[in-house]
Amino acid sequence: MKTASFLKAMLISWLMAGIILPVAAQVDESIQNLYETAGKKQTNKDFKPAPDEIATSLGSLKFEMEAYPTEETVQKLYDELDLQRATQAYLDFYPALSVYAGVKGQIRDFGFKNSSDIGVAPGPGLTPSELYLTGNNSTVYASGSLDLKIDGATVMEIPAGMYGTADDAAYKFLVDFGFVGPDKGKGGNYIFLPPGYSGDLPEGYFVVKSPSYRVFIMMRGFGDIGTGEQAVDYFRQNLKIYPLATGPRQGNYINTNGAGLNTLVPEDGSAFEMLNEIIQYEPKELFGAEQLGRLATLGIIYGQPINPDERMQRILDQGAKLGAAMCRAIVFDSRNPDSKYWTDRHWEKMYLYNTTFVRDGVSDIDARIRWHYSGVVVSPFLISATPGAGTAYVTTFRDNNGQYLDGNKNYRLHLSPNVPVKDFWAVTAYDPTTRSLLDAGGNMNKSIGSQTGIKVNDDGSVDVYFGPKAPEGKENNWVPTNPQKGFFLVFRFYGPLEGIIDKTWKLNDLEKLD
Repeated sequence: MKTASFLKAMLISWLMAGIILPVAAQVDESIQNLYETAGKKQTNKDFKPAPDEIATSLGSLKFEMEAYPTEETVQKLYDELDLQRATQAYLDFYPALSVYAGVKGQIRDFGFKNSSDIGVAPGPGLTPSELYLTGNNSTVYASGSLDLKIDGATVMEIPAGMYGTADDAAYKFLVDFGFVGPDKGKGGNYIFLPPGYSGDLPEGYFVVKSPSYRVFIMMRGFGDIGTGEQAVDYFRQNLKIYPLATGPRQGNYINTNGAGLNTLVPEDGSAFEMLNEIIQYEPKELFGAEQLGRLATLGIIYGQPINPDERMQRILDQGAKLGAAMCRAIVFDSRNPDSKYWTDRHWEKMYLYNTTFVRDGVSDIDARIRWHYSGVVVSPFLISATPGAGTAYVTTFRDNNGQYLDGNKNYRLHLSPNVPVKDFWAVTAYDPTTRSLLDAGGNMNKSIGSQTGIKVNDDGSVDVYFGPKAPEGKENNWVPTNPQKGFFLVFRFYGPLEGIIDKTWKLNDLEKLD
């Protein structure tokens, strides 16, 4: 206590002399706590080492002369160490892998040749054969990707009335287009600059500096753009992407309905082959030194080929599978009580707190996985706190009894009157294995909502049914499921109003009917 009092007196004197900043109260408390909790004097006799035989989930670990690991123990420990690092790397780099899987899918499955190519899902929306994480079939989509390493500074001409987002190769937000972006819904020209760009810039552009070479873009069309080939032609006429250096060039505008696409992160060792491709292509500065150090122990090193031996191949494969299993636990059975949108319901948030996945200066790694394992595109526009603007999404995996939703069962969702939306609402069923549109048979998925001709009850409420067969007379209010699979739902509020934002209007849980 004498030492603590002496330090306290010194801190006060230094503060009065202007030698230290006025944070003495915090410093004083931390130092006093340190000196009060240090405990009694210790010597070398007080150190308690781990024993020379340790029972673990790996089996018995044995050490000779107290500390030297036996050959068998060394092998067990390095196998486990590499497996832990591979599993954590899978989780840490999942966002980057998701971007890359999407870009690679566009090239491989849609036949994109350069950044001017655009894929349009004009159905409206997607079909189950196009695997996009919780992509929907309620709005028309257009997607593409920029490669600033190949094209350099790249121009995007955006039409008026568009909603859209651009994210970098680590799936971090760069810019929104449209009403919530700098063009305020009037359209305009955006220019994306690659890392380290130092060239001259033309005037009149919205400038976006990217820390990565690859940039993922996605836009949604509302209003009178139409569906089918009419929607494809709308984007052909109004959305242009081209290198600044060359000026406008012709792109391909592809109707992707039923084309087949896989944008999912692999859940086996091939994920690390993809990860190595990312590391070799993107600037080293895009990722943290700690992250890159973990990869280096697994043989993924910038500027070097990856060549895992049989042992490491086995570990990487297992690491990806363990990582995927952990993703499923984090998403489908969250241990965070804040995951529930309403505390007395099973409906949950998709974005847990915000779209940066940082709170109080700390990365919220589980919240990051929660979104990226089940969704694409990162934008503050996806969490609306302004009535009538943006969107709000909630999801559920369970019925009112807390049981996982089963595609072989029948359920009813009762919606109270006056769903609080400015624009419209829609509910869609998804496959928990792919987190993409549930294929209810024949490459078919039926979303329903306030724009699909549903029957409304006399009091303004709505009953929505889910199951393998439509209840008699309820076909317009029925969402088909696959009896061989589980399913989960995403309920979308377009232009959410106060009742959703302040949580005074609630979605009921699904009631099992049989």
